[in-house]
Amino acid sequence: MGVEALNKADPQTMLWQHLKDEPQGLFFVRDHSAEDFVLPFYCEEAHLAIEVDDDPFKAKDDGARERWQERHKVDIMQVPPSHVLRNAGEVAEAILDIATRRKERFAK
Repeated sequence: MGVEALNKADPQTMLWQHLKDEPQGLFFVRDHSAEDFVLPFYCEEAHLAIEVDDDPFKAKDDGARERWQERHKVDIMQVPPSHVLRNAGEVAEAILDIATRRKERFAK
């Protein structure tokens, strides 16, 4: 992919191409409404949400979001867009590996 194409690419759309067809039997939804916020990607059976965020280390000052996460036992994995733009398939594989292990853990 050339530099010009990378500049126009949307990392969320690129990642969705790898998660939308129930890979490895995992059902992801896009733009999941959770109370007063939206999770870009969510896999309920794995209790896992994915955000593509420019600054994954930036503190999120959102008490309602944290309470929802605790109540539903959901972890939010934050992925820098630059990683998705470089190799969306590799990022998706890492997400699927984590989601598969979490699904097995929550199935018990």
